[in-house]
Amino acid sequence: MSPEMRQKLKKALAGRTSVDMGQFQFLNLERVRARAGEDWPKLREKVYETSTQFIERRIKPDDVMLRVQGGFLIIFKAADVEAADEIVDAISGELNTFFLGQPELAEVRAEGEARDVPTHELLDIVARSQPHEPEPDPKKPAKVAPVRGGEQAPPWQTAPVKERDDDDRTRWVEGPRPEPRGRPSIVAGASPASSGPRPSWDDIVFKPCWDSRKAVISHSLCVARKVIDGFAYYGRETLSGSADRDQHRQLDRAIALAAQRGFQRARAAKRAGMIVVPVHYDSLSSVSRRMAYFKVLQPIPEPARKFFLLRVDGIPDGAPMAQMQEVFRSMKHFGAYVLAHHAFGSQRLDRFESCGIGVLSAETPARLNDGGVSEKDLLACVDWVTAGRSLTADTWLTQIGNPALVEAAMSAGVRYFSGPVIGQESDQPIPARRLGLADILNPPTDDEEGDDTFEID
Repeated sequence: MSPEMRQKLKKALAGRTSVDMGQFQFLNLERVRARAGEDWPKLREKVYETSTQFIERRIKPDDVMLRVQGGFLIIFKAADVEAADEIVDAISGELNTFFLGQPELAEVRAEGEARDVPTHELLDIVARSQPHEPEPDPKKPAKVAPVRGGEQAPPWQTAPVKERDDDDRTRWVEGPRPEPRGRPSIVAGASPASSGPRPSWDDIVFKPCWDSRKAVISHSLCVARKVIDGFAYYGRETLSGSADRDQHRQLDRAIALAAQRGFQRARAAKRAGMIVVPVHYDSLSSVSRRMAYFKVLQPIPEPARKFFLLRVDGIPDGAPMAQMQEVFRSMKHFGAYVLAHHAFGSQRLDRFESCGIGVLSAETPARLNDGGVSEKDLLACVDWVTAGRSLTADTWLTQIGNPALVEAAMSAGVRYFSGPVIGQESDQPIPARRLGLADILNPPTDDEEGDDTFEID
């Protein structure tokens, strides 16, 4: 770093315990480099010089811009997180529009994030990112940083650094422990539990979701499945209550990849539909974790992302609202909309305000599946739907096994349903098909079932 830049950075940080930082990472540079050959140095400089021009037009004279390996850092002298986020979003959009218009750089994508960081953490990031070393000659073998998803990771992702966990205000939300089932729930085609330690699930399946407003099977929920003593468990239940964050991230990655493969198969058969992809909040709660997860989603072409919905599980009650807004806003580029999964009966749904959530989902309590629907339960559904509407969000009950509850919840305004009464899971995404309430309350026999499927645009 030059003395002038060092002095400017020192001035920007003077007297501050935290700052608003923007960071940009360029994706797919390795692909461009492999194809460009001897032209790579020229193309690399074009990426960085153009980016410098776009960034300089947006920032103020007292802001600091640092070129680092794989991208840029911006330290805002005077801005709040929302203002910084707007600037970073605008720059990312301009850069991506520019890259798409350059045939040799069309694959490059700029991913930007803004967040408030303690000054000591910022200095650690800057120290690990500087100096910017020249990249090697493409004709010679290169030593590269650890690779994630086929891309060279930038310094702030590769260097070991202790992650801050929600400013110590958020507590880890454990995966649900499997409860003994009262009756067999194993389905045709389910494999027995494997004896190996990892992965802890047997396979990944797709569960049909019913849109009561349109009377169609509209979505497929992609979840892990594990069979124990003839009973099937789903999602994070397959981790048996484990608080091992690596296991949850391994599950998130496996689900995202399985959803993409399933979509490709469905599209090839001309039966593509919407797929819901669950991910744990902990996998998204810091920039480095989000970048690692988003790299798994990055191969999805832009036009196809309208078929994917991201569902955030395990959202801690203590998660700061500003952080949740940052997490949910960062996900909007990878799906049609975002879902927030929470415990049924949660009272603090106003914390999702300004997060841009499209659907609130909750698992059906066992007591509602096993017994009747009381007036108290119906009022709880009404309150839930009302809270969702105040956020301009629909509501979704999962794991519903009581047909009477479907009808009651519909009368309360719940829109989406999934679970045994809607249909059995499959190893392929469920084709969109028409399904009326009468078919749920009085399921047709195998001889009566048709194939009233159709393609969702």
